[in-house]
Amino acid sequence: MNNPKSNTSDTIQLNIFVLVVFSTVVLLFINFFFYNFKDKFNLFEFFSDLFLLLTTFYLIYITHKNSTVRSGFYYYTSIGFSFVFFSLLVLTLNNIFVYPKLVVDLSVKSLFLLGYSLLAIGVTKWIHYNESKRKELSLQANTDELTGLLNRRSFTNYIKFEFFNSQRSATLFSLIIIDVDFFKRVNDEHGHLVGDEVLIKLAHILKTGFRRSDKVSRWGGEEFAILLPDTNLENAINVANKLRLKVAEQTFILSTIEINLTISAGVSESLTTDTDVDDIIKRADEALYLAKKSRNSVRSIKS
Repeated sequence: MNNPKSNTSDTIQLNIFVLVVFSTVVLLFINFFFYNFKDKFNLFEFFSDLFLLLTTFYLIYITHKNSTVRSGFYYYTSIGFSFVFFSLLVLTLNNIFVYPKLVVDLSVKSLFLLGYSLLAIGVTKWIHYNESKRKELSLQANTDELTGLLNRRSFTNYIKFEFFNSQRSATLFSLIIIDVDFFKRVNDEHGHLVGDEVLIKLAHILKTGFRRSDKVSRWGGEEFAILLPDTNLENAINVANKLRLKVAEQTFILSTIEINLTISAGVSESLTTDTDVDDIIKRADEALYLAKKSRNSVRSIKS
């Protein structure tokens, strides 16, 4: 089904293009029948102005053709190019017909002023449109679609940055990997939509419970990961335990049910002996495996 707003935009753009063509024909008709031809004219100036005229007409056609993009760019630029086109049309015809100099100067300068002002507005809108699209694409590339948290690929890049920083300046950072206890049971008993709601609710808790410098991601499935810069293992364990208690004490109010959950967490910190970020991740995974044996617990591996 067509979008009415899109159709309206196309109609406006089509009218601008048709208006340019129609007005050009009318002006040519008026000139041929009501103005005198010059006895001689400069061929170079005529063909230079004609080339610019045809180029501008092509630009009007291009902006008309791409008018479905709703950035405002095409609307303003098509009108702006139209004013520039008519100023160039006057200059081109001035090489052939006898015009009053004052009329030519006034009309050309006025049309150029209006045209380039609208083009400036259009280009500004184009820049804003591209910037918003760039941010949107960057957000889509770096975040998990369901929870809005960082995705694993983007999160891993942050771990690598902290790893190389710690290698240079001997600063510590810690990693927490969290898993929702008995999440499969939630999916089996209540369905995957409820399971998704659980992940979204938990993601919200994670988003609002950490420092600006901390990075939180959906590690995969029902697992989440938290990067804590400038944090040693002891403090990271305290953070993980506070989060574990917060989740355990909260009732998750979902669309169809109320449910209580617990989480398990594995914690590791960076070591000077680490050769790669995989060493830190491996220790956190191993610690999580130990925590999952007893559930609702936090475990850590130092080395």
